[in-house]
Amino acid sequence: MENEIGLKLFFWLGTVILFASVLSVVIIVLLHRNKLFRMKKEESEKLLKISLASEKRERKRIASDLHDGISGDLNAVQNYITILQQHKNNGDTAPLLKEIGTIVTNTLENIQGISYNLMPSMLETQGLIATLESYFYRIRKWNHLSVSEYYNMSSIEIPAADSYELYRIIQELVTNVTKHGNADHISLSINRISESVLIELTDNGKRYDFFENLKNPSGMGLKNITSRVAQIKAKLKQIPGETGNTIQIYYYDTDRHSR
Repeated sequence: MENEIGLKLFFWLGTVILFASVLSVVIIVLLHRNKLFRMKKEESEKLLKISLASEKRERKRIASDLHDGISGDLNAVQNYITILQQHKNNGDTAPLLKEIGTIVTNTLENIQGISYNLMPSMLETQGLIATLESYFYRIRKWNHLSVSEYYNMSSIEIPAADSYELYRIIQELVTNVTKHGNADHISLSINRISESVLIELTDNGKRYDFFENLKNPSGMGLKNITSRVAQIKAKLKQIPGETGNTIQIYYYDTDRHSR
């Protein structure tokens, strides 16, 4: 009888030890996988940050080259043409000089537009709102797009680095709805909501599902948007509706501005 009880005790003790060993191995494996996941996530976020910073530097460099190099040369050509027009009374050359002057002027405007789109210098000197106002002025001028703007940003100062990302997010959203959604009216509002800044962009274009289209391999524009949103630790929401599209960006400034 005692031997039987001893065997049962030994069996259950062995079972418990075996179960504990298996459980320990499972826990160790799960902890290891969790650690690997965190490491990959941190590495991915680091690479994303480096990539966006590199893009910003390259945009700034190209914009500077366009403004300081090509624009300077074209301005010199334009000045020479003006001098020739003032001193030449030859009827044959005057129309030609006038046409060349027009082409140079248009080229200068195009280069200024490209330089502005690559890296708006106003972001660092005048802030996000002034840059957006200038951007939508250009949008109205070149695209005949109706735009409504509402800014309630009193006492809010967004760092230049975050302003740059927010500007690119809005720019990409606008490009998306005008290029693919055939929108002819856009409404942008920026408001302080408790400890966050709410950016809301509404359009009357063709409806689309942001997060479904994000799965499309060719949707690089939307992927860039989500990357930038993640970079500044903001949140993006799409508000359901029967017509048009409404995208909301929540930018949290508690840690940035409470100091």
